[in-house]
Amino acid sequence: MVYIIPSAEIKLEDKIAARQEAARILVDLIKARGKRPEAYVIRDILPKTDLGLANEEWKITYSSAYTWERKINITVPEDKFVVFYGYQNNSATPKTLAVKFYKDVTPIEVIQVENLYTYMEPIGFFTPLGWGESEGLAIEFYGNAAGDDYPVLRGLVAELRKKTIA
Repeated sequence: MVYIIPSAEIKLEDKIAARQEAARILVDLIKARGKRPEAYVIRDILPKTDLGLANEEWKITYSSAYTWERKINITVPEDKFVVFYGYQNNSATPKTLAVKFYKDVTPIEVIQVENLYTYMEPIGFFTPLGWGESEGLAIEFYGNAAGDDYPVLRGLVAELRKKTIA
């Protein structure tokens, strides 16, 4: 079971450790496919490049209130690996209440994020969730109103060197 821990309740070294754990999981995913981790570079997720959003901005638009809306639906490309480990919302009035992650067609986790909005910085961390090459990755968001919202999924991508960066 995964639950989100508000950033305000975590020490700085634990925030760093969360990112390091996400990177370790990427290395394990690469090795599990029989590939060499040193051939890959690990970087932050880019919303358009890696997840198919409209721009390199964490922005979604809800068409209605109180319904699950699938905003990300991709097959992870060959030689790419993805891990999510945190959430934040950059909106002055956040609409997102929960996020649901799918691996292929199976829902693997639902994270309720509304509690983060009681903190000055609506940022939280959760147990990392990973996807390997050729796996289906879908994410649904549940909002309380129609309109734009700015939910950020903290995560890392591993891809072959020189694909996006050297």
